Amino acid sequence: MQFLFLVRFLIGGLVGRVIMLAIALAIVAGAGWWFFIRDDASLATSAPDIPSAVKQATPAATPPQSSTGTASAASPTTASSPGVTVYNIIPAQSQAAYFAGEKLASVPLPSTAEGKTSDISGHFALTANGLDTANTTAFTVKLTTLKSDKDMRDGRVQQALQTSTYPTTTFTATKLTGWPSTFPEGTDVEMQLSGTMDLHGVKKDVTWHVKAKKEGAGFSVLATLTFPYSDFNIRKPNIAGFVSVDDTVTLQVQLVAQAA
Repeated sequence: MQFLFLVRFLIGGLVGRVIMLAIALAIVAGAGWWFFIRDDASLATSAPDIPSAVKQATPAATPPQSSTGTASAASPTTASSPGVTVYNIIPAQSQAAYFAGEKLASVPLPSTAEGKTSDISGHFALTANGLDTANTTAFTVKLTTLKSDKDMRDGRVQQALQTSTYPTTTFTATKLTGWPSTFPEGTDVEMQLSGTMDLHGVKKDVTWHVKAKKEGAGFSVLATLTFPYSDFNIRKPNIAGFVSVDDTVTLQVQLVAQAA
């Protein structure tokens, strides 16, 4: 009887120590995530301000350059024509970003991670009535340059997007609704921009919620889109197996463009 009691005592003590160790590891992991990996980003709420130099600039005579110095495939090859204004995106003053909800496994410690890049190029072709459907309106983002505040997260995102195979994403617009009869200078106007997004080898029709601003030769846009990863056959990223992400991701592009 004493022997059985001793065995039960030792086993019970070992189980207790294992449980305590597991709890301690969970606490350490949670603390590490909270202090060293966790991000808590916020979405932008208005179109970017247009710099004075862009508002007053003389229209450019050449297609825009991406931040890597090469002309974008989405860039126009001609300047604006009568009745149509082409606005070329300025990469250095623009940004594309993702916002992903993260949570430590089994622990209610949510946060929002952000990864972003300025490697974005393209143009808008607009008339007095909105989108010029006779010309292409599109923008391209180089996904390989997306960066958050943590290298570990960036590695998982690049794997999930398979950027070695699909290094870019391109959106091509087909419809713009909500264009005002009179565009107020320097004031956000809310619109809906529909078209096709080519991401991760999948082409899908999407609609962005847009806030746009127009001043002088400048045009700026804040466009927001939320969708499930599964829409583009993207496997949800995770960090070291203990940080999971929500089923949906939000994309935002903040674009500053100049009339050509």
